[in-house]
Amino acid sequence: MTPYELSKLIHMELSPIAPRLSAAINRALVDIGEGSVLVGLGPGTNENENVSFQESETINTIGGDAEGALAKIHEMMWKLEEHSSWKVIIDKKPGRPGKPIQLLYTLVRAKGDL
Repeated sequence: MTPYELSKLIHMELSPIAPRLSAAINRALVDIGEGSVLVGLGPGTNENENVSFQESETINTIGGDAEGALAKIHEMMWKLEEHSSWKVIIDKKPGRPGKPIQLLYTLVRAKGDL
């Protein structure tokens, strides 16, 4: 699966639930990519350089289905990790049932294990 196909799939699945995460993954896959074997292109552009950035989001769950929204997000993260070198670390702020979920995403392209 190409980065463009993966980005399109994730966007279709996540944009209704987590639009900021969908946009961040698009940036990771399409704008930053997997890196190049060429040298001298600038910081973070070589394939052996680690790259990371963060994005935060508040998700309003419809009908209180926070578990369903988080399950869909995790499903797409498995797809991302399966088809690219990008990983997403998701931090969830403790909240109360029925309230919006506050999430912090850290997107990392690391050639070694995290």
